[in-house]
Amino acid sequence: MKLQDVLQNQYGPFMDIKELASLLRVKHTTIYNQIYEGKFQISNIRHGKKYLFPTDGVAEHLENKLDKVG
Repeated sequence: MKLQDVLQNQYGPFMDIKELASLLRVKHTTIYNQIYEGKFQISNIRHGKKYLFPTDGVAEHLENKLDKVG
């Protein structure tokens, strides 16, 4: 099963910032700070005050990072 499928089954089409922080094992404030500074590399959508991250984009980002390591 692909990473994209696993994430889709667990989180649905979008992840919120707390779900993403938990997956990446960082504090959600770290993600907020990186978004604010323009350093966060995963695409996101702002819906009111809430940031949403397309699950497909998160999976693609993680796969690219894993390819660079391996």
